[in-house]
Amino acid sequence: MTIDDMSSQERPRKHDDARHRFSATLDEIRAGMVRMGSMVVENTRRAGEVILENRLDVANEVRAADEEVNKAYAHLEALSFETLARQQPVARDLRFLVATTRILYELERSGDLAVNCAQIVENLDGLPDSPRLTGLLARILDEACSLFARSIDALAELDSSAGERLDREDDVVDDLVSRLYTQVGLESDAIGLETAVALSRLGRFLERIADHAVNIGENIAFIVTAEFPGDTHAAMRDEQ
Repeated sequence: MTIDDMSSQERPRKHDDARHRFSATLDEIRAGMVRMGSMVVENTRRAGEVILENRLDVANEVRAADEEVNKAYAHLEALSFETLARQQPVARDLRFLVATTRILYELERSGDLAVNCAQIVENLDGLPDSPRLTGLLARILDEACSLFARSIDALAELDSSAGERLDREDDVVDDLVSRLYTQVGLESDAIGLETAVALSRLGRFLERIADHAVNIGENIAFIVTAEFPGDTHAAMRDEQ
């Protein structure tokens, strides 16, 4: 075997090794986002304990857990940009890395909103004893957390149908938040203006968490199909 023959065989092996490492990095990023999303879901439910049970002692746990979310965000964002710069990906791989930067923002911002919810209750030194308001908040929390968890499941599976489906399911959260605003208005004299404003902000923050879940689903659809749900102009697709 000549030197040229050896070199010609070595080049494909090096290419295959590089591709394998690249694919492993993409898998690492996706798995990291799934873990980060699960952390956000767990911490939002933890913030729910603060809201529904006036567990002010848990507020510090919510803040501490969000620090881990922020660390994951910083690591995955850096890894994504480094991979973009070094590998110069095309087609679906490029879409994945571009969408990753958007999804990471949705995850990190949702984590911040969970902290904000706990902070509101902490600042008020607990919420008023109102069965109707508490009941609505409990339903909003459950729906928002479930919706966000489904978006993370869709991310793990790269389910292209998630965007449109989650958008429809988000209507339930929107309706519950609207009902919360109405109930806050009805009870505003009894609970006071400061508490009424705080409860309205709680509803809005939980609604935004659900909205971030929808955005995650839409970015998943973009990765798989090269289109965002509802696009009127189809993007160029790569061959599957």
